[in-house]
Amino acid sequence: MYADDEVLIKKITCTFDGMCQPVNPGGVACYGFTIQEKKNNRIYQIYEEGGIAFEPFSKESSNNVAEYVALIKLLEWLFAQGYSKFNVLIQGDSQLIINQLSGKYKVKSEKLKIYFDKTKILIKKFENLRIEWITRENNNEADNLANKAYIDFIDHNYVGLHNKLEPYFATDQQIKQLRHLKIKPSKYLSRIDANRYLKKYNKK
Repeated sequence: MYADDEVLIKKITCTFDGMCQPVNPGGVACYGFTIQEKKNNRIYQIYEEGGIAFEPFSKESSNNVAEYVALIKLLEWLFAQGYSKFNVLIQGDSQLIINQLSGKYKVKSEKLKIYFDKTKILIKKFENLRIEWITRENNNEADNLANKAYIDFIDHNYVGLHNKLEPYFATDQQIKQLRHLKIKPSKYLSRIDANRYLKKYNKK
């Protein structure tokens, strides 16, 4: 077996996610991604990262921008670390981005076109790369990294930001309802996400 064959056999699985809280657009856009290697039927964590995707509270900050930034940073890391010839599977829960990259959806936003073009250029640098959609429930690790970046940012700037963000945080009533349903609300949960959780639970 040649060295190149060994590289292609190695399977790298990655996940990415982005979010903009507590309001979208115009909130705190954050990203997260994970990189794992499957070897001898075992999963090994290679790398993970989370951070601020764009300047907080700017017009550019949005869920979609954060998702694209997560994917771009993931691809940049893989390429810089020499994984361009590996068998790479990337998974994310953004139907918009994955369908845009596959050509199923057109990129109508000029703002997103910049991120789309950069992503396509990076993808071409890989020999064996596939991107597929997964449900939000199966994307917890990347989601947690993005959420941690969001919480860390608010924690470090809470005094100056509380009055600005308080109207967007989940209400006491929403928190009470979530806890009654035995759903642990995350720190600085937005009213929109709290409402989404409650609607989802009530449909069951």
